[in-house]
Amino acid sequence: MISSNESIVRVEDFTVDYLDRRKWINIANRISFAIEPGETLGLAGESGCGKSTLARTVLALESPQSGEVCFQGKVLHTLKNDELRRMRRGMQMVFQDPYGSLDPRLSVGKIVSEPLTLFGEISPKIHQDLVAEALENVGLSPSETNKYPHEFSGGQRQRIAIARALITRPALIVADEPVSALDVSVQAQVLNLMMDLRDQHGLAYLFISHDLSIVRHMTTNVAVMYAGRIVETGPTEVLFD
Repeated sequence: MISSNESIVRVEDFTVDYLDRRKWINIANRISFAIEPGETLGLAGESGCGKSTLARTVLALESPQSGEVCFQGKVLHTLKNDELRRMRRGMQMVFQDPYGSLDPRLSVGKIVSEPLTLFGEISPKIHQDLVAEALENVGLSPSETNKYPHEFSGGQRQRIAIARALITRPALIVADEPVSALDVSVQAQVLNLMMDLRDQHGLAYLFISHDLSIVRHMTTNVAVMYAGRIVETGPTEVLFD
C-alpha cells in the first residue's frame, strides 16, 4: 500500500490497458506522481499519449490494471460505491468544451448545483447560498441563475463549468484542456481566474494541455507524457529552461 503523506493525490505504478479486437493495447504504463495541496501539476503531451485516460483514472472513472491511485489517503479503486461517492465531493473536473459539458435544457442554477447531490439532502437556503457563492467566485452574478447556457459567451460558459466544479469546495480539480475551445482573447481571462481561485481556496489542479505556453503560465510542476509513459518531470521553470 502507498502512503498518503501530505499529498492530495498519489499515483504509484499505475497501468491501464484496453482490449481492442482481441488485442491488448497499453494506454498508460507504470506511472507515478504526486500532487500537493495548492500545487498545479501540468500534464503535457501529444494527442493520444494517455493524458485523458490518466485524468479519468485519477477521478476513479476508470480502474487501473495495476498500481494504486490514492486520494486524501484512500485508494480509490478499492472503495465501495457509497464511500467513493462521498470522496467525490473533494474532486471535480472542468472539461475541454464548455458548449458540450453544459446541458442546454437546464438553467445555470440547476447546472451549477448538480454536484450538491453528493451531499444528500440540504436545505433550500443553503442550496441557494452555495450556488450564489460559486457564481460570485467566478465573476458571474447570482441573478443569472435562471438563464440558460445559450445566453452566454464561450468564456462565460467555462466560468459556469468552473463554478459547478467549485460548489462542493473540492481539494482537487482536474482540468482537461480547459481553454483550448475558447478564443485566444478569452483564454487568458479564464486561466487567470483559475490561478486566482487556486490561491484563494488552496486548490490543487491536475492541468492537462498540449499547449506548452499555457502549461508554463499555469503550473508549478510539469510531467511530460509520451506513448503512455511519463518521460520527464520537474519544476516548471527548471524544465522549460
